Amino acid sequence: MTINAPRSDFSLSDWVHSALQRFRDTDAPTQDFGPQITGANGRDVTFEHDPASTRVSDESSAGQRTTWTGSTEVTVSTPGQDSGPIQVNYHANAIRAQATPEAMQALNPMDPDTWPPGTSVELRGGDFEGTPFQATFENLADINGIADISDVRLVITKSTITKATPTPELRIMSGPSHVFDAPFETGPGSPATSREDFGIHTLIQRDPTASDQRAALNHLLVTGTQPDGTVGVSETVTSDTINGLITDVASGEVNDITWTFDGEGRPVHAEGTLTWTPGSGRHRDTDRTEGTAQSDFRKDNNLDSTHHTGHIFAYRFVHGHGPVNMFPQQANFNTGPYARMEQEWADWLDHGMDVDIRVELAPAGAERPEQVIVDYTVTDPETGAVVYDPQTILFDNEAGQHFSNIRPAQMDGMIRGTA
Repeated sequence: MTINAPRSDFSLSDWVHSALQRFRDTDAPTQDFGPQITGANGRDVTFEHDPASTRVSDESSAGQRTTWTGSTEVTVSTPGQDSGPIQVNYHANAIRAQATPEAMQALNPMDPDTWPPGTSVELRGGDFEGTPFQATFENLADINGIADISDVRLVITKSTITKATPTPELRIMSGPSHVFDAPFETGPGSPATSREDFGIHTLIQRDPTASDQRAALNHLLVTGTQPDGTVGVSETVTSDTINGLITDVASGEVNDITWTFDGEGRPVHAEGTLTWTPGSGRHRDTDRTEGTAQSDFRKDNNLDSTHHTGHIFAYRFVHGHGPVNMFPQQANFNTGPYARMEQEWADWLDHGMDVDIRVELAPAGAERPEQVIVDYTVTDPETGAVVYDPQTILFDNEAGQHFSNIRPAQMDGMIRGTA
């Protein structure tokens, strides 16, 4: 289906001529937003689109979802300055029942308030060369380690309305095209043996209609600046290791993890340092790639109700890395002793400590590890003093395991004792 809305005084030939006139001179200087817009920190910045200019094509429906390609004219304004109209091309994905012609026409790709819940909009850097948004995608390329803005994707997803999220949340992601186009072939949901390097940034906005959160999104759209609360995840891949860095954009704190895997791509060893807790249930709940990878892992390993898709490092520490961070884990062991140990690590982080961790799955290369061997040390980053260094823990990957965790109330005294 192609939508061409009626528009007073509209001439297709005039519109084409105008578009060609704007972009015909490739040697002309790149347009940019004026200082009133870029310097407003997103406040009082508006994105007005002309629904009559919207063109919808390549509509396709499968299951409960509908996808389409769109273009529209958007004017970016702040008191004292307008910039536009700017042609904005986008790729949209919505719940089929809500993807009506009227909803498609009303959708402003730069304003999630105009999107039905459950809608996702993807903006591709190459579509914005020569427009004021080019600088935005150049900055997104830089922060994600991408050489060419044509490879940059900015994907914004508006959640459905549920009891847990009565106000739809936004998941805002940027990164290279292969992370979004082929997440299970070369991206974060792929086998370790076919993985490619990547860098992505993710922000969850729990109340995107709040003035400060809307301003943060506006500022991202006109400058490429990552808002506070954004989590950066990067991977560097070698023949038998993957190094992951999980970074707090605001503070610069980093969790640095390296997974070692065998020839079949199964993890056999992981180690790293935790300095902060980047994740939450909300991040994981809206991470479709990780959720699908977890389900696929369960099927591929024929896991029954007695086993879970276990994570070597909990999602809240490292975000999604797919099967390289997964192993078949006995269910009670996963939700009992291992979860208590992970909670202790989180409590140490909440007290400002660093936690160095080594995990070995034994025997190496087993489809279902028989043992999980964990060694960790808690260090005060300000003094370098070791606060807690328990003996190496050997868990059997079965029910009946035990772990006695240090309580948060004990930690302050232990930290003072090393001062």
